[in-house]
Amino acid sequence: MVKLIPMEQADFSAYLEHGVAEYADDKVKSGNWTAEEALERSRKEFEKYLPDGLQSKNQYILSIVDGTDDQKLGMLWVEVKMDSDQHEAFIFDFRVEEQFRGKGYGKQALAALDEKLISMNVDSVGLHVFGHNIIAQELYKKSGYEITNINMRKVFRKTGPAN
Repeated sequence: MVKLIPMEQADFSAYLEHGVAEYADDKVKSGNWTAEEALERSRKEFEKYLPDGLQSKNQYILSIVDGTDDQKLGMLWVEVKMDSDQHEAFIFDFRVEEQFRGKGYGKQALAALDEKLISMNVDSVGLHVFGHNIIAQELYKKSGYEITNINMRKVFRKTGPAN
């Protein structure tokens, strides 16, 4: 079984470098941002939600760890807002490292997060998943998440530099 522990600073620094770039790439793949602007926009979003790094208000940046040998399997970043009538959480990022995928760790991590959030009296948890990430969508459905919105678009021509 996996456990969720607060991420260490060294892991957080490595995550930021990788996470900003990966989020920028996903936004470009989804057609939300251009390649030219993506990295800067991604950095700004991370700075908005994590202005104080690991100590940022309402943000929990966790390492997913194998409970038997303490091997780090991935990470999970969730925001928990308790300052309104509805106590809501939102998963900003969730990843199981590639070599550990397909072994049930993702499902176990989401179950561990559920336990943590329920113990904090959180009413609900949401997330965003990119349309091209079918594997993640299936994991979330199997873990009890329901679709609340679907955005769609039709591209007539690609914009950007010609090939």
